[in-house]
Amino acid sequence: MKERVAKVISIVTLVPIMAALAVTWILLKDRAHFDNSMLWYFLVLIFLTVLPISAYPIARAIPKIRARGRDGERNLAFIMAVIGYVAGAIISIVFHAPKGVMYIMLSYLASGLALFFVNKVVKVKASGHACGVSGPITLLLYMVGHYAWIAVVLLPLVFWGRLALKRHTYSELIVGTIVGIAATGFVVLSI
Repeated sequence: MKERVAKVISIVTLVPIMAALAVTWILLKDRAHFDNSMLWYFLVLIFLTVLPISAYPIARAIPKIRARGRDGERNLAFIMAVIGYVAGAIISIVFHAPKGVMYIMLSYLASGLALFFVNKVVKVKASGHACGVSGPITLLLYMVGHYAWIAVVLLPLVFWGRLALKRHTYSELIVGTIVGIAATGFVVLSI
């Protein structure tokens, strides 16, 4: 039962799902962040949610990736997320996206780049799950306000779930959390 609950928490808090939830909350709180345009909202969802999640059915459809199991899925998900974050940031800049959209797109790009840097260059393992929850919470606190404090309850759930599944250590979760907060904070304070 414990493992099943941990798996549900891990699925619900996948980065693309958290992105969809955070972006939708931002839209519901103040559509002005999207210049009252559903087009910008849908573009953000495509780049931050649809593209990264598409890695899972694609991984099952490509025999070489499917043969690699969870590692193949994770690698393809990372590649699809990078494509989504970079393309989303470029589209936002080129087409002069509203400031709220810029915060969102550049926060995800900065978090992804910072996570890559910490994991691959510094060689310190940081949890993408923790980053993918702490970054959006930071963004929500900035864009939605004090109502978003309720979302902080997700972090202990993510920590518990990832520890219960033995996917991360406590220190990896802390580093991932710091990366998400720092990268997102940097973006919102820089724009």
